[in-house]
Amino acid sequence: MMNIPNDMNMDDAQWQQLIRQVAEYFNNLTIMRGFQYYKQKRVGPLTYTEQNGILAKVQGSDDYEVTLSLQSLNTSHCTCPVGSHCKHMIAVLMSYAEQLGRPVHGIVNAHSSTALKQAPKPAAIAPSGRSDYAAHEEDLTIPDNQYSQIKERATELAELEITEWHELFRACLKRLGIGTPSTSYVQAAADELYSIKPKLSAGMDQLFELHVQLYLIRFCVPGRNSITHTPVYLSYPAQLAVDALQKGLEQIFSRPLELSGLKGTRLEQLWNRLEETSAYLRTQMISETSSMMFFTPIYRELWLNWIVPNLQGNRETLESELAFLQEIENGLAAASKPVKPGESVLSVANLTENGSRGPIKSVTLPLPLVLAQSWMYFHLGQDEQAWQRLISGSSAYGIPPEHLLHFLHVLADSSDWKRLSEWLVQLGPLLANRRNSPLNDYMQLWDTAIHHLPDVEHRMWDTLVSMLPHSRPAYEEAMHSRGQWRRWIDFQLSTETEPLEFRVAVLQPIEKDAPELLLPFYHQAVDRYIGHKNRDGYKAAVKLLKRLSKIYKKLKQEEHWEQFITTLAVRNSRLRALQEELRKGKLIS
Repeated sequence: MMNIPNDMNMDDAQWQQLIRQVAEYFNNLTIMRGFQYYKQKRVGPLTYTEQNGILAKVQGSDDYEVTLSLQSLNTSHCTCPVGSHCKHMIAVLMSYAEQLGRPVHGIVNAHSSTALKQAPKPAAIAPSGRSDYAAHEEDLTIPDNQYSQIKERATELAELEITEWHELFRACLKRLGIGTPSTSYVQAAADELYSIKPKLSAGMDQLFELHVQLYLIRFCVPGRNSITHTPVYLSYPAQLAVDALQKGLEQIFSRPLELSGLKGTRLEQLWNRLEETSAYLRTQMISETSSMMFFTPIYRELWLNWIVPNLQGNRETLESELAFLQEIENGLAAASKPVKPGESVLSVANLTENGSRGPIKSVTLPLPLVLAQSWMYFHLGQDEQAWQRLISGSSAYGIPPEHLLHFLHVLADSSDWKRLSEWLVQLGPLLANRRNSPLNDYMQLWDTAIHHLPDVEHRMWDTLVSMLPHSRPAYEEAMHSRGQWRRWIDFQLSTETEPLEFRVAVLQPIEKDAPELLLPFYHQAVDRYIGHKNRDGYKAAVKLLKRLSKIYKKLKQEEHWEQFITTLAVRNSRLRALQEELRKGKLIS
């Protein structure tokens, strides 16, 4: 902690009061933008004044002077055009938190942490155990004579923040009464919400459609208990409703975000709503599990289909989102080990019990966070960092294959074959312990990559070998489909596979194209079968000997065959049962 006046220090209660003030007076978008300024080190030296005041200059489009009153943030001001409750104030607050030794992520997550602490006790939760959308129905009582006010408020939708959109949705749906998640209720609710939709730009109209779906999904999905971590389950009607909503989302994201004709304030408003949508999804998805993911895929699609295509090479937006995700990670690390007053998260994580520097404590990150970070690195073209995240996540708890395959399909759809081949190499081992279904998809992507870049085929073989034994079916199929008979035979010989385990259709192409390669495969198996020294083994050996006879004949090596079968019979003359089976098979007289 840096040297600051004693009266400017804060105990835990004062710090929490400051967080509550931030949540009360600053919206999420302002906090996010202030965090960008803080990370970019735009805040000058802090000057502490009497009565808990802070003065500082912040570099923006101009140098702005911020005067903060910690006792009442509402009375603070800035020389920027906004004047108060601005991003410059947030940046100064974060610099103060850093000097105080308090975690900056506390300010970044002010809204979510405050909402969590103010949440009702479990006894107040709706009987169905659904989300707080149903639990707080009593708070949403809106007299019918106020419905016109709701519609009038909706005309300002483009200027309202996303949180205000959802508050408006809640008020609007009060007319339907308390509902239960089902397709019929969701349809009625959607109709009700569309009835208040004003005339919007095409892009804002798409965003409205998206948030109708998001709001209704949140209504249908039970909130996870953050204390008991009870698994989330959907009733059958709720599952049907969510399935329908997810199909609607697919259609929404299938259309590019319409920005044509937007400029100035209208374009800025749309981008503000997009950033707020990302922040909303980030908050919703962070507690999801691999078995119940609803908002994580939506977050991915929002960036993939709407945000990234319109960045026009601007990396700052991606880097900013990555910074927000990093702050969440820092918050989880801090929560895993209590921070003493005056100590930063990093210093606690790096100290051993005797006070010396030690390794950073390992924290298992939520799967949605790992995936979100990986996607940001992916969009930035920082593949090494993305792979590192995915590999660590896979080793910690295993990443469902559909999330891994999605990276590959995006590259295939964009015809980025070189990059696709690199990702196939890296993600293959993460799919190795999965069932055949994802490997089938994985191999089809390899086929596509090799079709466009034949030189990468050797990398496929190396990768499949590294994935053994889990990749065996895919490896065998790849060799067989490409006519790699020698490689296929060598693999079977090395694993001592039984020829009789294969269907005739598998071996027929080899007998036709390269019959000589089957000779060691069959001979090795015959010796093993005879070595069993039982009737079943002898019968299996005779079956293969008949195949060998045909191959020698096809190769016009009948003399070699006669010499071999005679030697075999003489060498095993004491095995009476074998001699009987050889005679039954008409291999000897």
